[in-house]
Amino acid sequence: MFACFASRVRRWFACLMLATVCAGNAWAQFVPPQNLDPASATIRLDSSFQSDAWLVYTYDIDETGNVVNAQIQSSNGVLEVEQAILRQVNAMRFIPARRGGNPVKVSADPVVYTWILDLPREMTPRFAQLYQQAWDLYAEENYDAAFDIAVELKNFPGRNALEEVKFQILAASLASRWDDEAAELQHLTRVVEFQSLALNNNFKNTYVSTQQYLQILKRILTLQLNGRMLADAGNTLDLMQNLGRGSPVVDEAAALYSQAEQQLAAMDDVAINGELVPLYRDGPGSWKAGLSRSEFSVSDVRGRVGAVFLVCANGERSLRYPSSDPWRIPTGWSDCKVDVSGKAGTRLVLHQHAPRQR
Repeated sequence: MFACFASRVRRWFACLMLATVCAGNAWAQFVPPQNLDPASATIRLDSSFQSDAWLVYTYDIDETGNVVNAQIQSSNGVLEVEQAILRQVNAMRFIPARRGGNPVKVSADPVVYTWILDLPREMTPRFAQLYQQAWDLYAEENYDAAFDIAVELKNFPGRNALEEVKFQILAASLASRWDDEAAELQHLTRVVEFQSLALNNNFKNTYVSTQQYLQILKRILTLQLNGRMLADAGNTLDLMQNLGRGSPVVDEAAALYSQAEQQLAAMDDVAINGELVPLYRDGPGSWKAGLSRSEFSVSDVRGRVGAVFLVCANGERSLRYPSSDPWRIPTGWSDCKVDVSGKAGTRLVLHQHAPRQR
């Protein structure tokens, strides 16, 4: 059994994932490309591919509607999967985008593609050896040397999904020693992506035990609450309760959440620090955060923001940026988050404002 998952970084146009930024009147004159065969946008692999793989790919659509410059931007080094994906991407054909009635070349958003197999989990001997060496150094508090091995593990060619999860746990542990909560959260979130994909597809073989997974989720919840990310912490708590309702670790997490909820409710402005993180070297950055209040804004931007989207269970919409007034979640919309894209490394502050007195 196998599972695949593809996600796009930004949401310029539903399904077509275009990244061209247009503003004002130019936006109204822009017509996005149309895939002549929408089914071709779904990358398909079959059971003949017997290696775990994950990668990020990009491509452009030229003035004639052909795909050009298709590239694998980062991957775990499974060449046959990379080649199969590029063949399918290059075969796509579009009605070209138009601006002011003229065909124009546009760029597709980065696409994250993950392909994992339901096989017994084991590390290769060399990876396992390096991994143990890193933890031995960690136990000796030689974190710099452990980090050097972690870098080697990150670049280990053809590493499988279990090895990726092991690396992320190690990297998160090192980040915690250096009090880098943002990096720790990023690494642990990657563990959740793999474990969730296995659980959601009813795999017999997952990556961590249920108890360890609950501990990882509790740490994620703690980091989210430290960053005032109440909505995200609420989603993490829901996941924990689905896995182990009534267990001590879940009850502890629920108590932490309840305490933070009360504290944040008394604040007029719940401010969250964010940084746009790239999916690959020299690529664009993105940052997402769940919203616990209906009115919100962004300030203290250090860098460049290209676009801001509101993404909810009910739908999604582009938000005018920059904006002198706070944005509002439409009435009836729920489970919302803000999705910011732009130059990698850009830092900002998301403000969630208390309801106005009427």
